[in-house]
Amino acid sequence: MKTKAYTTILAVIALMLVSAVGSLAQTERQHGAQKPMQHDMSKMDMSSMMNEPHHALAMAYMQNISTFAKTLQNHAEGSSPLDAKFARAAVAELKRSLDQIEEYHGEHMKMMSEEMRSHMAAMMKDMEMPRSMLKDAVSALEKDVRADQPDSTQVAADSANVLKHLDKMSKMHADEKGMKMKM
Repeated sequence: MKTKAYTTILAVIALMLVSAVGSLAQTERQHGAQKPMQHDMSKMDMSSMMNEPHHALAMAYMQNISTFAKTLQNHAEGSSPLDAKFARAAVAELKRSLDQIEEYHGEHMKMMSEEMRSHMAAMMKDMEMPRSMLKDAVSALEKDVRADQPDSTQVAADSANVLKHLDKMSKMHADEKGMKMKM
């Protein structure tokens, strides 16, 4: 059982790495490797902004968090005891992805003109609470998996909480984008 769990985690990590490298390569091809990425976001509409490379990477990391939270929840709800190493690895990846979202969000915001930031201020304020709640939910999972033998019931509940906050963020994002983001 442990081998299967480790294999699953390794396969998901490998898939993410391949996806991230592909995204970065595509971004370099589109923008030129030698040119710094400069976008005039003051002229962008919402659709263009949603496809901006930093935003696109942040959304990919949201999907990554969702995948790991679902995987962790499924294993925690399983009939066998939750493997502590597996749980810690999954939560570490959740945390890393959350950190990456923050980094790319910051880069995305730097690329916006003052006019665009002003235009989006209300949306950003609305998103702050769900982002904060997501951070708290990931922190709760980090605390859960510090135990020698994590409580499966608590890990499952906290994983579900992460998914709930991701769903709220996804729905808010879909309202802004005009269509449902797939998670």
